[in-house]
Amino acid sequence: MFTIIEPIEFHLPVVTSTNDYAKELLSTYPYVFVSAQHQTAGRGRNGRTWIGDTQANAYCSIGIRHSQDESIEELSAHMARGSFAVLDTIRAFDSTIELRLKYPNDVQARTEHGWSKISGILVEHEFQGQRCITSVIGIGLNVDQTEFPDTITQPCTSLRLLGVYCNVGAVINSLRSRFSVWRSKPWMEIHEHWVNQLDLASKNIRIRGTDGNWKLKTVLPDGRLVLRNDVSHTERTISDGDTLRYED
Repeated sequence: MFTIIEPIEFHLPVVTSTNDYAKELLSTYPYVFVSAQHQTAGRGRNGRTWIGDTQANAYCSIGIRHSQDESIEELSAHMARGSFAVLDTIRAFDSTIELRLKYPNDVQARTEHGWSKISGILVEHEFQGQRCITSVIGIGLNVDQTEFPDTITQPCTSLRLLGVYCNVGAVINSLRSRFSVWRSKPWMEIHEHWVNQLDLASKNIRIRGTDGNWKLKTVLPDGRLVLRNDVSHTERTISDGDTLRYED
């Protein structure tokens, strides 16, 4: 039986990055939840910047200071936990929205124009030697924003654009509570659920710079994908979703 532990909460009007602030707090507190009305230097994977509208979206980070050695499988499960918190939150406000996980860290919603990003998760670990001492899981969820900058390289949407009108604070509270629920579950259960939610078993996948379709062979315990080429029967291990294109 796993106990659900709630984090110490901090809410700020403005911050450079909720991830950065959460990292600072972990020198004092073991488990924190940071949210902000606005970020001036929000970021995504691979150094991308993200500037969203003030008080229009959920900007939050969960910080965990590890008291013992964590396995690579347990650390990798935090990306999935953040994703599940987003899926649970959106479905709580409108269960009819069609959602999917775009490997490894985006949540997409189906719109009349196709799949569009509604949320992104950024996980950052800090190590001392071989031991991970802290993990920070950043979540951005588009709530009320209706226009998105050209710097974003993919279609985006928000709850408002999907016809869902809700309070940003309520969304943030849901993300906090749902992450704590998923944190209480072991990585094996998280991994199994993530594989099911990714739903890649039957999809044709393109890998940038290669020919032919690829199919999922397995999802490794550390979250990497093993893909097999339909024609050459060669295999590739992938951890970067930027190289992948789903053939919808």
